[in-house]
Amino acid sequence: MAGRTSRTLLMILFLTLLSTAAHSFTFLQPWGYVWLNGAHYKTNLESEKFDSDLTRIEAKLGVDLFPLWAGAKLQPYFAYYGVSSADRHSWNNNEVSGFGVQVMPLLGMNEMGWLQDLKIFYESLTINWTSQDEDTPWDKPEDNHETDTRFGMEIWHEWNQPGQYTVENRRMLWGELWTNLSHRTTNFGSVWEDDFDTYLFYFQPRVGVYLFKLFNSISLEPYFKMDAVASGKDVTYYNNVAYGIGLRVRPFMAGYFFGLDLRVLRKLKLFIETLSVSYLRERGEIDHDLRFGVDFNIGR
Repeated sequence: MAGRTSRTLLMILFLTLLSTAAHSFTFLQPWGYVWLNGAHYKTNLESEKFDSDLTRIEAKLGVDLFPLWAGAKLQPYFAYYGVSSADRHSWNNNEVSGFGVQVMPLLGMNEMGWLQDLKIFYESLTINWTSQDEDTPWDKPEDNHETDTRFGMEIWHEWNQPGQYTVENRRMLWGELWTNLSHRTTNFGSVWEDDFDTYLFYFQPRVGVYLFKLFNSISLEPYFKMDAVASGKDVTYYNNVAYGIGLRVRPFMAGYFFGLDLRVLRKLKLFIETLSVSYLRERGEIDHDLRFGVDFNIGR
């Protein structure tokens, strides 16, 4: 499993780097990104017994097909979402992949500000289970390759971040926002639940401050964050809010370290977070989570 996931990630990373270097094309201009988050979680907000690592990979590779209006373009793409863990349950060890198409309808409309990052998308995805616990009730081949159809909207926006803006004042605020609202035909777990076939909403803002730098490169950045999820299903792990504080360290924020050009690693972050948990519907058993790990993205 680890070898297959590593090969897939390396292939997507190579294609993303290739697309990042290909901005000179005016027709079928490629684009792509890779996001990687590996952390140890005290809990998964479902069971106090989790206490395990969890690695998530998200990657998309597409092309700008043709212009629509203003800066908007029709953008078909290949999507990959992977998760792996020492916890052997199948829902923590799988690969979801397929094809999608998106439009950024407000791109090029400067008066819209950060809303220019809005994406409207449609995806058709299949799943490959990379691990199976003996207690997991998948025993039919047809259950291992379900198809999910997703459509909705998404925003990923960074504010006052290195690599996009020059940050002169170390005490200036910075921010990030990822939010996604989509309708999904399945959560790939319908063998023990009714068909999902409902909406799923994620809202994850993060606001922090540039505290100070070490060696003119290593940046210390305390922050407040919230991870909220809501859905049409009355289950605790789809309806909760985790909120609290964290500290992250960017080792290569300046892009150079002792003369080495490390701009590709500007968005590498080491972090630790302590979070409280509240529930939107039925009360769950988890009230606190502790996380620490590494976060990295390129091209996003």
